[in-house]
This record gives sequence, structure tokens and C-alpha cells, in this order.
Amino acid sequence: MAGRPVMSEGRRHGFPSRRTLCVLLILLGLAISGVVAGTWSSSIRNLLSPIPDRGSVTDLGLTSWNPHVSCSADLVTIRDVLGPAYPSQTVNGSRYQTNSTAGGIPQERALSPPCTITNRTGQVLSSFVQINGVSLYGYGVKTTDCSGWYSKQNGGGRYPGNQTFCTNAGQIITIGTKSGYMKLEIDRDWLGKGYCGVGVSYCDNATLGQYQSNGSISLDVQGFVFWEGPWHWEVHPLTGWRLSAPPTAPSAPRNLAATGGNAQVTLNWQAPSSDGGSPITNYKIYRGLVPGGESLLTTVGNVLTYTDAAVTNGIPYYYQVTAVNSPGEGAKSNEASATPSAPPPPPSPPSAPINLAATAGNAQVILTWQPPASDGGSAITNYRVYRGATSGGEALLSTLGVVTSYTDTAVTNGLTYYYQVTATNGAGESPKSNEVSATPTAPPPPPPDFGISAAPSSLTIHLGSSGTSTITLSSLNGFAGTVSLSSSIACSGTCIIYPTATLNPASVTLAAGGAGTSMLTVSTTVLTTPGTYVVMITATSGSITHTVTVTVQVTI
Repeated sequence: MAGRPVMSEGRRHGFPSRRTLCVLLILLGLAISGVVAGTWSSSIRNLLSPIPDRGSVTDLGLTSWNPHVSCSADLVTIRDVLGPAYPSQTVNGSRYQTNSTAGGIPQERALSPPCTITNRTGQVLSSFVQINGVSLYGYGVKTTDCSGWYSKQNGGGRYPGNQTFCTNAGQIITIGTKSGYMKLEIDRDWLGKGYCGVGVSYCDNATLGQYQSNGSISLDVQGFVFWEGPWHWEVHPLTGWRLSAPPTAPSAPRNLAATGGNAQVTLNWQAPSSDGGSPITNYKIYRGLVPGGESLLTTVGNVLTYTDAAVTNGIPYYYQVTAVNSPGEGAKSNEASATPSAPPPPPSPPSAPINLAATAGNAQVILTWQPPASDGGSAITNYRVYRGATSGGEALLSTLGVVTSYTDTAVTNGLTYYYQVTATNGAGESPKSNEVSATPTAPPPPPPDFGISAAPSSLTIHLGSSGTSTITLSSLNGFAGTVSLSSSIACSGTCIIYPTATLNPASVTLAAGGAGTSMLTVSTTVLTTPGTYVVMITATSGSITHTVTVTVQVTI
């Protein structure tokens, strides 16, 4: 795993780029205004920065080991930084990419880098990270004389006492992996400032070199993410390091669930929230017949499911699971139980529909019924209607959906019809229901009657004159007989002298299917009260009575 090409310090300290000059001017202006003042500036930026995006980090807000860094660290992995390209090195696709060519903090030598960055997708996240469980290799100290300058973004000038401070660098890789590295640099300006250096407990550059290994020594590091294009991702500046805590047994597996099947129980669980700093190698399955009575059943690999086929249907079983790593076995998971059982029998045809009834009508028979008492273990999909002209002689008439009524209109009045109904499901057809019969008949004819009408139905009469309306009687349903006629007058206002009404003739004899008329005459005098009157003509024959009205307007 090669790092970036070795570059001389002179090349790294050539003329600043246009972007660098812009940054220097901005920082210079802030410094003059008294806003930028070491850690005070970082604190202000922390207060004003948006809440970082959590992304794939496992913890937030970790305290910096270096008192000169006021940022809070995100706990991440090398894979988190490299992104989907892991283990390859590219800026593209990393959650720390800020534009097409850059990522992480803008200036790797800054003594107060920004605590947060806005990545290319607009997410705000912490630029200050902690990476645990890495090994260091290829670590060395550059021998170039760097005493002549601080980097210009840190104010320039010589180092104190003309001391030589040059970047210390190496590579880190996650313990237990063979690829996917990050460059690690203790920056020369941080050494010159005294933020790191010999005897600095949290960032001793000399002691760090003693812990290079091929994976046998585990380190935890803190620093700022920086893309050193076009080569690789770096922790630069490195702000602190420590030996990793010795691994412990993992925590308990999470969310154990048991599902009973036919002569088997399937277990599923989630990995522990912590592997104790050492990869999980196995899981142990514990089983018992009573709650809390589990004993070791089997040991499986690094899997998250297990099927126990050594069970008996109808007996409840209780389970717990533990995780194992190199230090040992972790705590037991939650307890889960399941009772294996034989699968239900295959579905059968339903039982017969219940309470079939038939109601005869005019050229129709209406059937109603109730669903079967049992659907046979499979949903009913259809009903079939059978009809015959003799009892027991029914043949299929129609197939219906899931309904409980049917109207048979293909029948003849006066004939008797016999019916039965069946139900069907995915397994087949039920036995036939009870048999019913019905004889459709025409409705009885309506009773004899007559109708009455007046034409015109309204009259306008001047005082001293009269008006007439023809009253017509019509035979209905074979009516024949004599109809007596009478009239009455009502006034809609205050009337003193009413008009008179006469009918001629006062009775009309109708033949079956025939019609007859009578003439209504309404007469007034000069003394008749002007106004609106209603003349009601009543026609009576036996128990049959009908009326019709004529509106009369009497005017001057």
C-alpha cells in the first residue's frame, strides 16, 4: 500500500494559490476585527454551525484529547471516510467530498480548522473525527529543515528558537483488514506551536513511532479529515492518539425472535451494539423447556439466524443467544419462545349453504340463503344455483359471485320450479342446500274504477255573467255504473255573496270502458263578491269517490 509521492518541503511551500490568497485575506480581516482569536474563534464557529449530519458514524460529540481543539469528534471508520470506493482512494463519493476536487477541511496546516464542513450534497458534518482500532505502519520524520517558516495561513514567520519542525507521517489501517488505508500526519506547524511534540502526552510524535506494527498494536486517533489530491485521504492534522483499550467480550445480541414451524423453530437476531473491540467469531444458542432454564444447544458461526429442527410439535421452547469474540463470550440476549406445530390440514370444499328460501313473483322467483357454516379452510369464491321442473331434478342454472341472493327471471307464470344452491372454494364444490320451490303468478287485476277531469280547470267571470267547464268521467278497469255528481264553492278571501254552481246532468251512467260528461255552470250577479273561488266537483259511485276542482276568478 503506497502513500502519496514524497514531496520536498520547498514544493509544499511554493507560492500560494489564488484560493489560498482569498482565504488569507478573509482570515486577516477577521483577525483585525478581533473576531478570530485561537480557540475563541473555534468556539464561535461551533455555536453557529448547523447540527452535523450523523451519516454512518457510530457516535457523536466525543471530547477532543487535545485541549487546543474545541471541536467535538465523530466516531468513524476508515471505510466511512473512503466511502463506496473503499479500499481505493478517490475523492468522489466520499461523504467528506466538498467539491469535484476537494474534501475535508480546506487547509490541512491550519492551527484552528473548521469544526464542520458542508459536503457536496449539502449535508453539514463534523470534519473532526476519531478512528479506533487501527495499526500504524510506514511512520517517519522528515529531515528537511523547516525552521524558516510557519505556513502562511498560520501567520508565517520562523519557528521558536529556529527549531526544526517537519511533518511526521505514516499510514493507518483498520485492525483485521489488509487494505483500505489513510495517511496520518502530525503537522509541522502543530509541532512548532507546541500543540503536538516530544513529551506532549496526547500527541507525542516521537513515542508514536514506537507503536508501528503489522496489526498487533491497536491505536485510536483523532484529527481532521483532509483530501490530499490526487493521492489519498488523510488525518491531517493529527491532533491526538492513544493505545486502544484492550478488547472485551461483546454485548448481548439484540432483538432475538423465535418463529415456530412444523417440527422446527427459526431464530433471528441482530448483532450486538458493541463487539468489544474484537470481531465477533461465533454465536452460542441456548434452549430450555421453561423460562430461564436454557442450556447450551449449539455454537454457530458469525450468522444472525438459526433453525432448530430437534423439536417436537406442541411443546414450547425457550431460547437465548450470546456472541463470542477473542476475549470471550458476551451476555445473553433477551429470551424468546415459540411452539412448533403441524401445518393446518389442506382446505376442503365448504359445507352446504343454509336456509335457502324461494319467493314467487310475477314472472320471477327470488332466492335467498345464508353462507355455509364452514368454508372448509378456504375462502368461498362462488355460489351455484340449480333449478328443475320436478323435485330432485335440478340442473345448473347459473354461477354467481360471493352473494346470498338471486332473482330468476327466466320463468313462466303458473309453473312450479325447484331450486338448490351450492358454494365453491379453492378446494371444490359443497353439497347442495335444502330444496325449495315456488310458482310464479301474475298479479290480480286492479279493481274497477273511474276517473274524473275538468276542462278548462280555471275560469274568469265578470260580474253578472257565467262560465262553464266540462266534467269528464272515464271508466277504468271495466267499471260500469252510475256516478252521482255534486259541487261546493269555497272563497279564498272574505266573500259575502258567492256565485252559484250547477251540474247538468247531476249523474252520469258509464259503460265498461266508456266515458260520459256533465256541464259545470258557474253564474254570478252584479252583487257577487269579486274574488277567487274554488269549485269542488265530487263524483260518487258506491264506495268509490273522486274529486276535481275548478278555480274561478270573479272580476268587476
